[in-house]
Amino acid sequence: MPPLRPPQDRVLPLFVYGSLKPGELAFGLLEPHVDRHVEATVAGVIKLRDGLPLYASSAAGRVHGSLLFFSADKADEAWQIVADFEPRAQYGWDTTEAVTEDGRTVTAKVLAGKRLQDGVSGDPIREWSARHDPVLSEGLAEVRRLVLEAAPDGVEAQPDSPEFWHRFFRLQASYLLLWSVVERYTALRYGPALKPMVRVDKLGDDLAFRAALKTVGAKPDKVVDSRYPTETFELGPDGTGGAGYYYAVRSNLSHRGKGAFRDARLVLKAAVELHDAMLVLLEQYGSVPVGADLAEVWLRHLLPAGVTECR
Repeated sequence: MPPLRPPQDRVLPLFVYGSLKPGELAFGLLEPHVDRHVEATVAGVIKLRDGLPLYASSAAGRVHGSLLFFSADKADEAWQIVADFEPRAQYGWDTTEAVTEDGRTVTAKVLAGKRLQDGVSGDPIREWSARHDPVLSEGLAEVRRLVLEAAPDGVEAQPDSPEFWHRFFRLQASYLLLWSVVERYTALRYGPALKPMVRVDKLGDDLAFRAALKTVGAKPDKVVDSRYPTETFELGPDGTGGAGYYYAVRSNLSHRGKGAFRDARLVLKAAVELHDAMLVLLEQYGSVPVGADLAEVWLRHLLPAGVTECR
């Protein structure tokens, strides 16, 4: 399916109610192009499909969001960013009447959901935020619980035994769940219209992600792709290469005989560092109500001191 195109009448403001709202994960993509924004509501409800908020026009309620007024010299670029962000299979352009907090009525463009009778789940809502996304909040908390249950004292050398495999496979499960969190974050941050690996590349280029890795003390390391042994993914001391490195660990999730103990240490390292970095990223948007000081829920105390080895 061809990508979504900008609307015809681009002189109108845009009503946003999802990840492009001010304060949400993707607003930074549009912020340099926004002259001003005001909170507003429109008649309708929000339905959810695979975690994505979809606007449906309705007299049954009011959807809370914001009106974005683009700078005249940057409007065309802003509309293209919006079109590139949202998948055409999920959204189409519509025109709505928004009411601002001071009672003014403003005609605006809005992205409305398509085929809302198919695949939606839960009751309609009136306001959406990534703060309420269960994958980003409860999902990340469950990763933390799984890691602590599987390796409460880190990974210690031990013989091949059912107990070792029980812990190892729980670590693997926690890491796969962690990547579900990462993929949800990248979809809401860079756009669900992008292919998954494009979003992973954007995460790797994101200076905020690199800074988060430095903040949590991610240690430089290398991973060899088990499918193509000549290809190596390196995590640098400044966080460069991080997304590719952690994705390679995910791709390599299979034990290799006597190397299983080494693999367990690698999965734990990756799970701890990526979990802690995601906490730092999401905390910037208030998306993770951890209920404690951020450093208190980091997992890096599970990792031994020292330098890691190339895998």
